[in-house]
Formats: sequence, C-alpha cells, structure tokens
Amino acid sequence: MKVDPETRSVVWVEQKKGPAKNLDDLVNRVHSQRSVLDEKFARSVQQNRNQRDILDKKFEEARKRAARNPNERPPNPFDNE
Repeated sequence: MKVDPETRSVVWVEQKKGPAKNLDDLVNRVHSQRSVLDEKFARSVQQNRNQRDILDKKFEEARKRAARNPNERPPNPFDNE
C-alpha cells in the first residue's frame, strides 16, 4: 500500500493473489447460485401474477362503481381532502 504523505490518502493498493481454485469447486458454486437464482425468479413470477390479479380486481371494482354512478366524477389523487 502506498500513501501520499501530504494528503494522507491511499494512492496505490496491491492485493495478493490467492491460490488457484479447484475447477470442481467453481462449478459447484455456479450450480448452487443457479438454484438460488431460479428460486428468486419463480418467486418474482408468482408475485407478478398476484399483482396482476389484484390490479384486475381493483379495475373491475372501479368499473362497477363508474357504471353505478356515471355522472359522478372519479376521485382525483391530487386532491387534498
């Protein structure tokens, strides 16, 4: 590590290289990460489906309310009531 004496900031850092890793260990790590990523993807797909169902239900409810009172103005989200 080299430090500038005037500014007292690190100018250069040389990191030691670790020992070479076993190829089998690297392959196992990739496979374990893949399973974690697959689980996260499946979870996000399920959440997306749930979100879509929720939005569909909200839309249907809003449409029913609009059909019941066609002359009523829909609520403005920017109104401060």
